[in-house]
This record gives sequence, C-alpha cells and structure tokens, in this order.
Amino acid sequence: MATLPAPCSRHHHQCRLSSPAAPLARRAGRFARTYASLRASPPTVGREAAVARMPRLAHRDVMLSLAREAETRLGPRLLPSEVPANVADFSDDDGRALGSVDVRRGAPGSSIDFMLEAWFHRALPGGRGGAIDITSLIVFLNGATDAPHFLMELIQGGPSGLVVLLDLFPRRDLPLHPAYIDSYYAATGVDAHRRDVERIPQVRPYVSPSLLVRSLWSPTAVVVDVQCGEGGEAKLKEIVRGQLASSAAGILDVWLERCAGSVVEMEAAEREGLVARDKMIATTSVELNLSANLPKMFSADVSGRVVAEISKAFVGS
Repeated sequence: MATLPAPCSRHHHQCRLSSPAAPLARRAGRFARTYASLRASPPTVGREAAVARMPRLAHRDVMLSLAREAETRLGPRLLPSEVPANVADFSDDDGRALGSVDVRRGAPGSSIDFMLEAWFHRALPGGRGGAIDITSLIVFLNGATDAPHFLMELIQGGPSGLVVLLDLFPRRDLPLHPAYIDSYYAATGVDAHRRDVERIPQVRPYVSPSLLVRSLWSPTAVVVDVQCGEGGEAKLKEIVRGQLASSAAGILDVWLERCAGSVVEMEAAEREGLVARDKMIATTSVELNLSANLPKMFSADVSGRVVAEISKAFVGS
C-alpha cells in the first residue's frame, strides 16, 4: 500500500524544528532511548500487539519507535483512536495476511489533521518463505498552517531489500514559494539526512514510473532502494537500525519542532486552496493506490473496510 501517491515498489511484482544548530546528539540520544525501550519491552496491547503478531523486522521496530516519539511529543494535540477493532487488528482466514491500522485525529484548535499508522504483512504463495511487508507513518496538518506533512513508508519485498520513502511532504508549489523552501528545507538542514542515506553503498535512487508521484516530493526527500544482495539480511538490518533510523529520527524531529505546531496567517481563499490541494492529492492516493493495491494483499471484505476507514482520515468520507 502507498497511502500517498507512491509507486508500487519494484518488489511488489513478487506479490504483485529545532534550528539547524540544535545538537544532533540530543536527537540521536532521545531516539536511542525510545528504541532501547521498545526492544526491552515487547508490545503488549492495542496496535503494538497486532504488530507483534507479524514477523519481527528491523524496520517495524524503527517505525514503532518513531510513532511513539511522535505520540509522546504531540501529546494532547492528538485525540484517542476511534478505529474499530477489526481495523486495528485484522487478518485473512488463511492467516497469511496480517494488518493493523491506527488513526488518531487532531484535537480541536491544533494544527494536526490526523496521524495514521498502517502495518501490512502478506506471506507469498509457493512455500518459500517470501513476504511483502509495508509500514507507513503519516501525519497530515490542517488549514491552520501551510507547513509540510510528515510521511514515511517502508516497503520490504525480500529479506535483503527495502524501498524507503521519507519526506517533509510539501504543501506549496515550491518554485512559486522560495521562502517556503528556505523556511522548511534550507534553514532546517534537513537535506543532510538525504545525503547521509544516499552515501550508503547499498543505496540507489528509487525512480517512480509515475510522473505525478515524482512531482510531489520535496527536493530533500529520501526516496531510495536499499539492495544488499543475496545473503545480505544482516547488512540490511544494520543499515535500517543505523543510518536509516538516525536519519528518520532527525527528519521527524525537524517536523515536530518546526511544522507540527505551526500556525500561518492566510487569506480565506488561500487557505481554501491549500486544503483543496491536500484533498486532491489524498483522493488520488486512495483511488489509484490504496483501493487498487490492498485487495492484492487481503480479501475484498477485509480490504474494503480498511480502505473505508483510511478514507475517513484522508478525504473525510
């Protein structure tokens, strides 16, 4: 699944703001403590219990840690989850497909629209142990600000390969708004994380076949394919738990500091245009990606109710 317009991974064919001077050590230390806590205390309730039923993967551990960090720092700006039990934890009858979706709306008066976590696992036919695993963490902001959304999606189609989509997802047409680029991308130093990830020898750029998708990312987006080759499972885990975890935590920290609490004065027409742009992108996502791809992993009944619940968040339906 790609909950924003994102391409099907090439692996899918198998199944189908603190200031830039803020100390990096503080960011890394906070994430390390959260990650250590996760590894020391296995998930026991709710969403984490559903995720714990899936095979243990390094990228799931990292995403759970990021979600905990976001929830902790957003605090009362997030309302409790109201996702039905059969969407918070679901599976197909044969037990080969497992999933969990959690949506938390923003509290009245906050700039948070919603926070969505999605976790999908599908064992591939053939008895060879292959699987497709998709994990998403998305936080959308509302019309109180034009600050970027946060988006991270990890798509693993094999034991030694991973597609990474990570961005402060822009809400302005960037060539028309150079001050926006300066404020959220240049001044925050966020591009350093893209450079750090792209320096990893096993990383190569991921190029979507969709021209629309390519037009939506920021110039600092981490959009890469990590390929460690046959027998490279241990190396992939090292990369995920090392540089990828560090960069993801750093980008989330920038978003939490500079975007999550932002309020921007806008004329009514400008605000309406911004919200309409968000909805157009979300609608395209649900129709062209989620509705088309989730039935490839789950039965029509399961995928139908999950898509309906996610649609409530993205497009208000």
